[in-house]
Amino acid sequence: MHTAQHHLDLALLNPWQRGFPLCREPFAVIGERLCMDAEDVLSRYQRLQRQGSLSRIGAVFAPGAGGTSLLAAMAVPPERLEAVAAIVSSHAGVNHNYEREHTTNLWFVATGPDAAQVEELLRGIEMDTGLPVQRLPMLRPYRIDTGFDLRASQSPSSGATHWAQTPLQAHDQPLAALAERGLPLVQRPYDHWAEQLQQPVEAVLHTLQRWLDERTVSRFGVVVRHHELGFTANAMTVFDVPKGEVDACGEALARVPGVTLAYQRARTRDWPYNLYCMVHGRDRDSVRATVARAVAQAGLADKPQAMLFSLRRFKQTGARRFTPPAMPRTLPIHQKERCMLTPEDARLIDHLHGGFPLVDRPFAAVGEQLGWSEERVIERLHQLLAQGVLTRFGPLFQIERAGGQFVLAALAVPEERFDVVNAVVNSFPEVAHNYRRTHRLNMWFVVAAESPALAQDAIARIQDAVGLEVFAFPKEEEYFVELRLPALPQTGERHGAGCL
Repeated sequence: MHTAQHHLDLALLNPWQRGFPLCREPFAVIGERLCMDAEDVLSRYQRLQRQGSLSRIGAVFAPGAGGTSLLAAMAVPPERLEAVAAIVSSHAGVNHNYEREHTTNLWFVATGPDAAQVEELLRGIEMDTGLPVQRLPMLRPYRIDTGFDLRASQSPSSGATHWAQTPLQAHDQPLAALAERGLPLVQRPYDHWAEQLQQPVEAVLHTLQRWLDERTVSRFGVVVRHHELGFTANAMTVFDVPKGEVDACGEALARVPGVTLAYQRARTRDWPYNLYCMVHGRDRDSVRATVARAVAQAGLADKPQAMLFSLRRFKQTGARRFTPPAMPRTLPIHQKERCMLTPEDARLIDHLHGGFPLVDRPFAAVGEQLGWSEERVIERLHQLLAQGVLTRFGPLFQIERAGGQFVLAALAVPEERFDVVNAVVNSFPEVAHNYRRTHRLNMWFVVAAESPALAQDAIARIQDAVGLEVFAFPKEEEYFVELRLPALPQTGERHGAGCL
């Protein structure tokens, strides 16, 4: 990287991890500070996001703001680690997934709108992998600050982090879902949020500022990906501390410069540690030195402890504590039981391809035309959905005319990473189709989003998650679309253009 470009990238990332402008044209404000025009600022942020240095620009919510977040761990046989990690990463509710140096070697964070949905996710992982998941909920935070000084080898800040304990009200959660996803990289990003929420943009900006003032949001700004910026040595050190001493030790850890995270977590039968300390650095020696200093200052030298450096990062995306859970994704085609259609079911599918009657009792109208009862039509549709013959039952609409966008995209995936990348791509709710094809660009998928800006944002987040360049091919002109596939053998030919 050229020195001038490197310094400019730092000027766009480092100071704006906090205090990002809450105004109609934030990128113009940043440009004015740096003697740049807004378009240049935007293009540089877009490049940093494509390169993976920038994860998003948005809110980092305090632990008590709402939703549920849970650290989880698994002891995975080494020969199964990549396969199990791919299964874990395929869940949209998993936002971090790392291999660490220990027999308990797979560590991930599960998030969701409430504890019941997180527990359902963890049970699904246990069922899919046949391995137990240790649940390690946070009992008390002492310090949580993942804002990095990108000019240093470690974060020099220290001190306890304080948050409000009042969770967000239900009417605030749609904005919270957008804020945790991140700003679209457009000239007036808050206007885009206001349009989606059908609120005045002034109300959106006021709410964001109120969250900061009330400490519901610990910071609003640039969220960097520390690995891509050189912070590749990070260690989680855990301690077994008597209950009566843990708060004093945790508060002491929070005061040590270089400690980014310190918190108390629940023990389990197989995991006796209850105090956690995270240090992120550029090399292992400096991290070990910081941990040694923290152990000495917090009086932890005589406590049972273990240091777990991270080895591989399988997934790193933003938390989704306020985003409604995605609809359950269907199984990959190769995992479904293939069903032979009966002639009656084929007649039903072909009939419904022609359109669904817009009448008071549409299923009765379909049954009358087929000579079936209303109950039989409904029962067969339920069965076809359960078998996976039908992916869904509902309208097929023209997304561009509704303001949205379909984007065809492709990846060149190394063969040894294909299954892992496939699972990560499929975990994004915006991905509508995903196919393997015989080409250097061997993974082809479709991103469907409510607007072109959100489609671009989804592509950037996918690229961020898999660490590979996404080649996007937005549609320029439409000539013919026809997704009406006959279930019964056809005779003759049928012509006509469809519209998707």
